Amino acid sequence: MTSPEIPRSGIVPALLVLFACVLAYFPGLQGGFLFDDFPNIVTNTRLQLESWDFESFKRAAQAYAPGMYGRPLATLGFALDFAIGGKDAWVFKVHSLTIHCINSLLVLALVRRLLALPGAGSPWPTWVAPAIATLWAIHPLQVSTVLYVVQRMEMLATLFVLLALLAYLRGRQLQQQGSQGWAWLVGSGVLAAIGLLGKETAVLFPAFALVLELTLLGFRAQSAGSRRLLIGAYVAATLAGLVVFLAVVLPAQLAPEAYALRDFTLAERLLTQLRVLPLYLGQMLLPLPDSLLFYYDNYPVSRGLLDPATTLAGGILLLGLLGAAFGLRRRAPLASLGILWFFASHLLTSNVINLELVFEHRNYFALLGVLLALLGLTTLLPKAADEKLARLATGALVLGFGILCVLRAATWGNPLLLATDMVARNPESPRASSDLATLYVAMSDSNPGSPFFSFGMMEFERGAALPHSSPLPEQGLILMAATTGIALDEAWWDSLVEKIRTRPISPQEIMAVTGLVQQRFEGIELDDRRLAEAYLALIDRNPLSPGAHVLFANHAMTYLGDEALAVRLFEGALDHPAMTTDYAARILGGLVMDGRTTIAGAVEARARHNQLLGLADTAPENETTE
Repeated sequence: MTSPEIPRSGIVPALLVLFACVLAYFPGLQGGFLFDDFPNIVTNTRLQLESWDFESFKRAAQAYAPGMYGRPLATLGFALDFAIGGKDAWVFKVHSLTIHCINSLLVLALVRRLLALPGAGSPWPTWVAPAIATLWAIHPLQVSTVLYVVQRMEMLATLFVLLALLAYLRGRQLQQQGSQGWAWLVGSGVLAAIGLLGKETAVLFPAFALVLELTLLGFRAQSAGSRRLLIGAYVAATLAGLVVFLAVVLPAQLAPEAYALRDFTLAERLLTQLRVLPLYLGQMLLPLPDSLLFYYDNYPVSRGLLDPATTLAGGILLLGLLGAAFGLRRRAPLASLGILWFFASHLLTSNVINLELVFEHRNYFALLGVLLALLGLTTLLPKAADEKLARLATGALVLGFGILCVLRAATWGNPLLLATDMVARNPESPRASSDLATLYVAMSDSNPGSPFFSFGMMEFERGAALPHSSPLPEQGLILMAATTGIALDEAWWDSLVEKIRTRPISPQEIMAVTGLVQQRFEGIELDDRRLAEAYLALIDRNPLSPGAHVLFANHAMTYLGDEALAVRLFEGALDHPAMTTDYAARILGGLVMDGRTTIAGAVEARARHNQLLGLADTAPENETTE
């Protein structure tokens, strides 16, 4: 319903946008998976279709655990990629690039319609919209979204937001012409809702639509009734949004446990965003390679308005931009639209929700706002007598961004080059160091005689000593020793356990311990006492998930022979708020099948006490419990 109809005169520009997009990212298609790709995609067995039946697709649709409903639009696409190419990252990246190309065409269609609106500054030359779409498509900042496979979720949400905005504009134009456009407006809401199945950021669509009304559309309609209804709907939606924020979102983030896994508080997160948003703006306006780090895990937290002083400076800049946006609503509404779209894009990720401080992909849509703002500001300049000069300047900008994009994409297309480049640009990043060390060890084929093996060990040791480093480097060193027979340094275990006992428990601390336990079950010889010391320290700091408790309980039962500890860990799983009756029954059934009658009896008693088992959930007749 909302696919843009490109007139014949617009086919050539659209093809040029597509050509530039493919050309810019093609060098990066040979790259591998990275960071969150592994837990969300590569090792997520639910995405690996066993057969083309309903149950397999249902499992794939539910493969992403966070959230109430997951992100089935994205996970089904990942499952399809698995079915086509297995774990070949090339297939996944081509799929992602295809979606980015579609989004680039939708941006072209959207910009064309925006520039045709009254007040947008007219008449705009026909080449302006393709230039903006191309700049958005090949901006080097977009590389870490397009070639980072897991961020297809962000691109899918943006795809449906763009479709929704096109439908919304169509409906509003019909209303301004005296026709009924409500079907298009309802359709825009449906499209945005579909986008939520890709990622929750599609919920920002109403904010983008509101900004359109405040700047270019002005709530205008030939029918006074339609205008009143539209304004009333926005007032009601805004009030409802505030109620949800104040009554649901904010209290949840103010709870003591909300930031338990972070080394910053809610207030410090908000203060830090006063520096993060200007950082994003700088990356958009001057995307030099040294400013695009990808990993920002060592980004300094703002502890106060003057700690560091750039926090206050960033706040003043952002207030100035907001003031400019409202001041320019009549003189340069397109500039106002762009500035407000930038802020609207970050309403979720720069707010109170407990997320990491910085990620480049959060600017995927926001970049369009900045480009439109710059375009709108040109209407305030003296009228240029020569359009050729404007074309030349725009062409130089497209060429410059294109070269930078190709260079960055080429780096992403070579895993070793990417890993070394990330460490070179941000040597204090524990994540970058861990990536490089892991890659070195993989290149050595775990051969201690290989120089890459030594490089990997040295990089793990360097990474372990970095400030705020997680225990992942120690995990890597321990596994290197266990799999190759080199001497194990007890200091590695000491450091791993000490970090778990003293540092904020993040997903990386959890992965370091659970990864070691899983390797133990796969046959890797490890010190079981030290391993138990690590996971008990972890549980003391954080309740973890029922699955983690069960994993540790199985280790205590299998490798330590400590039934008392196993019972304690199983009971921890049963006491967890996320435990379900189905999971409790499966735990009990597994223990019974394995003949662990003593432990099974304790587990059954705790499960019944917690009302996790019904009368039908009993052990087989030959079961004896104590």
